[in-house]
Amino acid sequence: MWVYLPILLIPSLLIVILSKSIFPRQITFREWLLQFAVLFVTSIISVGVLKAGMFESISDFSVFNGEVTGKAVVKVSCDHQYQCGQTCTTDSNNQMTCVPVYCDEHDYDNSWRVYTTLGTWKIDRIDREGLKKPPFWANVLEGDPVSEKRHVENYLLIDEDRFVSNPAIMEKYKGKILPYPKITGYWHINRVVTETGTDYDGINIWLNNKLRYDGPKHELNVVLVVTQHQEDYYYALMEAWKGPRKNDVILFYGVDDKENIQWFKAISFADGQNNQVMLNNLQSMTYGRSFDDKLVQDQYKVITEEFRRTPNNTFEYMKDGWVPSTWLIVFMVVLNILATGGFTAFVVRERVL
Repeated sequence: MWVYLPILLIPSLLIVILSKSIFPRQITFREWLLQFAVLFVTSIISVGVLKAGMFESISDFSVFNGEVTGKAVVKVSCDHQYQCGQTCTTDSNNQMTCVPVYCDEHDYDNSWRVYTTLGTWKIDRIDREGLKKPPFWANVLEGDPVSEKRHVENYLLIDEDRFVSNPAIMEKYKGKILPYPKITGYWHINRVVTETGTDYDGINIWLNNKLRYDGPKHELNVVLVVTQHQEDYYYALMEAWKGPRKNDVILFYGVDDKENIQWFKAISFADGQNNQVMLNNLQSMTYGRSFDDKLVQDQYKVITEEFRRTPNNTFEYMKDGWVPSTWLIVFMVVLNILATGGFTAFVVRERVL
């Protein structure tokens, strides 16, 4: 990142150097040195902004899976207060100042909590004090599967062209790209993505129940895409999703009206690095078959036996090749010039030292 320091520094450095020549009487030597110090600080900040841009570019998420381990209602301090009085004081000029005093509305509030292997969730209250049992909390059972989207770093995102497909393919499926599975209702996820209109709730429930154990054990998340689009839909979806997440195995099934598989693709993080044998085995299992519970179960067994998650730090070297956008560099150069020029103008007008 420091390779960009001269670009950020030189324009503002010229301002500082020339300022002493143009305003020799208004700028003392110590003030001139102070200008260099300000320039150094603003340049370091500018490099920091570029570095923040790099971290923004590798910002990603992964879906983690687990299960409910218990639940409880916990008495906590009251969150609601009202003004129940005031405290007043009088100063030497006989001016009175009053400060309001607040009291709790209730002796306590109830916090409805669910404990899971992924952490603790606080379920929203349905009344101010939390005295009424939330229906969602009441329906939670120990062992229920839970999923959570967490922020992670993905160095492969630095290569923005990695999953870019043919523009004609993206135009072909414009408005038809399905979103990556979302977390709803605190921790629920539908990991079967489809536009066919078929109900795959049974497969989704089965996968969620399996991944509550296998997800943490194998650092694994499984997503299914069932579509009646042609095979190039895979490339459109991968561009839109920017590839799989770090712990993903994504299975694509192209089916006809009778659920017969017309094409199949499978992918994991980093183009399937360390998992090519598994991906090939998954492919061979679909020949002449229909998409159904049995196929998913058979393939899932192969995944849990053969999947090896590729660590993200394998690609940490890619940080050295990150190039900030031109507009960001120009913006930071201009900002540095304005900061340095503004401080120079201030020094000329005011006697700082």
